Amino acid sequence: MSSTAKKLNVLDLPQAKKEYDYNWRVLIVEDEPAIAEGIKAIIAPNPSTVVPINRSSRSAAPSKPAGATNEVQKDQFEVVWAKNPTEALHHIKSSILNGKPFAMGFFDVLLGAEIDGIELVRQIHLMDPKIHAVFVTAYHDRTVDSINTILGPNKSDRWDYMNKPFTDGSILQKARNSVSLWNLKEQKKLQEEQLSEASQLLRVNERNSTVAAVGRSVAHEFGNLLMHIVGNAEIALMKGDLAQMRTALTTILKAGETASNVLSKFKKMNNVEKSASELNLTKLNASIDEALDLMTHDFSKRNIKVTKIKYHQIELEANHHSLVQVFINLFTNAAYVMSPSGQIDISVSKCADLEGQNPDSWVEIKVRDHGPGIPKDVLPYVMNPFYTTKGTKGTGLGLPICKEIIEAEHLGEFTLNNHPSKGVEVTIKIPLNQEGAHE
Repeated sequence: MSSTAKKLNVLDLPQAKKEYDYNWRVLIVEDEPAIAEGIKAIIAPNPSTVVPINRSSRSAAPSKPAGATNEVQKDQFEVVWAKNPTEALHHIKSSILNGKPFAMGFFDVLLGAEIDGIELVRQIHLMDPKIHAVFVTAYHDRTVDSINTILGPNKSDRWDYMNKPFTDGSILQKARNSVSLWNLKEQKKLQEEQLSEASQLLRVNERNSTVAAVGRSVAHEFGNLLMHIVGNAEIALMKGDLAQMRTALTTILKAGETASNVLSKFKKMNNVEKSASELNLTKLNASIDEALDLMTHDFSKRNIKVTKIKYHQIELEANHHSLVQVFINLFTNAAYVMSPSGQIDISVSKCADLEGQNPDSWVEIKVRDHGPGIPKDVLPYVMNPFYTTKGTKGTGLGLPICKEIIEAEHLGEFTLNNHPSKGVEVTIKIPLNQEGAHE
């Protein structure tokens, strides 16, 4: 691995942690009070006799020194009893309104009411599809297939079945398993949301970094334009000849228009709201040209020449602002490795899809620099988040975010390889029409 490469730590980033409130709520639907009380006594006994979760001998905690406190995880089931379907539906509705849904429920199949326990669960799943149901019955009157038919095959992981008479251990195990499954799914969902938020934060931070870099270039460009304007204004004031004054004023007007255009493009790039995932009919070449315009000063300072080898005019469904960000990242990387001088080759042409089918249904963009290339031992890592070869000058997020924009946002393909002759070549492929791109 290159000695200049540096791996940034994700822990260095600010993280917003959300506390997870474990859900122990259990609903018992049983028309016989003695049975309901029996189930409740098993899973939620008197607090002074709370049943601990026993560990197997293989997973037992290591022994502790004498006098050490041995803390054992305990069940904390919160049990609500409903003696008929009407009460059960009332409790379900109230739990949803209060933001405290039930994790699971024990449902007697033969409730002696207008509907049985299975139909009741079907109705409950319409209001709360997450609840886990355990059917309890003394009769073998329903098969697994018949229950699946009533509840639907998509609910097969949301219910279980047990026959009376049951043991204390079987009831307790069903309660623990169902509650654990409910909470595992919710915790997974929360983690995915937090990961999505973190990913979005990284994208915003990288965008801000890109905007700041371009902003410095724009500021310098404005300085040059201002000097041009002031210089010609002085000429106009000094010269008495009307034709010379007109020429100077025309130059000032053009410089002002150029400054206005540069500012307008910079403001569009910095418009976070517009940079949301909105796919519209977009002129691809305009996105590339806008990125090139914003890099004009940087290219001039580094003596970078841009060559458009193939530059077919292409329209496609895309997010213009996201594409500009991608190209600025690629151009910035290329300029960085080629300083003090070099060449960037750009080609744009239609191509087949990723399976080699449907000719001219996708667009292929190639961006190649004429720099030293990437060492073979580093190449496998350059697409990894937080991996950078720029030391403290890099975030290690530019290329991963470019890949995400192309592949996740535009359903395309983003690849990077050393060119056979010299330098690095990035190949981007995007479907012209997003609808049905991967069908």
